[in-house]
Amino acid sequence: MDNRDHNSRWLTIREVALRLHVSRDTVERWINAGDLRAVNMGGRLRKKSSRPLWRISAESLEAFLETRFNRPPMPLPRSHKTRRPSVIEFIK
Repeated sequence: MDNRDHNSRWLTIREVALRLHVSRDTVERWINAGDLRAVNMGGRLRKKSSRPLWRISAESLEAFLETRFNRPPMPLPRSHKTRRPSVIEFIK
């Protein structure tokens, strides 16, 4: 299997959830929020299933991970507290 076959593979919600160690509901929330691009392959049209039959491309998952997890850490806000005198300075 070459790199093209791997990148064009469609993943199920279960596969994405297992890969990222999250629940299926979390993956569906990301899809419904528009954070993770997915294609509904007609799950609501089937009578047995009330859930959509989502498929996520490897490219969509990679793009999601880039935007989600590769952010540089936010700098901590500087505290503008005024220095309070210690008890000893107050007594002097």
